Amino acid sequence: MRILSYLIIVVFFISSCGEQEKEQLKQQSSEYQLLSTAWYQLSAERKALYYQAYNIAKKNVDDIITNKNISNPAVVLDIDETVLDNSPYQAWCIESDSLFSQRTWNKWVLQAKAEALTGALDFTNYAKSKGVQVFYISNRHVSEMEQTIVNLRTAGFPNASTDYILLKEKTSDKTARRAAVSQNYTIALLIGDNLGDFDHLYDNRVEGNAHKIVEEQKELFGNKFIILPNPMYGSWEKPYRNADETYINTLKRNLRKFKLN
Repeated sequence: MRILSYLIIVVFFISSCGEQEKEQLKQQSSEYQLLSTAWYQLSAERKALYYQAYNIAKKNVDDIITNKNISNPAVVLDIDETVLDNSPYQAWCIESDSLFSQRTWNKWVLQAKAEALTGALDFTNYAKSKGVQVFYISNRHVSEMEQTIVNLRTAGFPNASTDYILLKEKTSDKTARRAAVSQNYTIALLIGDNLGDFDHLYDNRVEGNAHKIVEEQKELFGNKFIILPNPMYGSWEKPYRNADETYINTLKRNLRKFKLN
């Protein structure tokens, strides 16, 4: 009887957790992503920004190969929203009113159908043709390596192999993986859509820390760092995701607003 009572309590607890999760998911609608995802997919401005960024990156490559102080130069790129376009997954989330989950993301990655982003293919092949080695450091999990290689190869990217792709094992901090590349190469250029693609200091997002570091490193942007636009998701969101309040309400509360008299 005591065991039966215990089982009933456990079932009730699991059921309650399930209902709480459903309620939380219901509150955290994905519809807020509509405008940012639509802009990413439909605007000519996004395309122009990618061309602009990769044109600057090509000029930087030209400077790198003439710099005698740089030996074995390399460029390190992120993958998602840097060379591959995953906005169809974001669009699916909106259509199904679902939030990101590892399960649905894995299904998208398994298809290996993400398309090359504007300018990325031309740039990576240009860099390699000029003797600048191309590496990809991504926070995709190592379990997704095979599908990632297939996707990059299918899209036509150079160096789509385990020798040049470093995915996440335990930590999202890319410092150790950048250090691994630096053992044999000089990382002369980093390209990504998230500030953590450049420096681990940006991983700390509390109390405006990232803004402070940007100011300290402002001379690196456009030179060693090339940042790409991604309004759909990113580390910048972390301080505004609060379990006690919906994400939308938290963002609204933190926006600077003018007062209508």
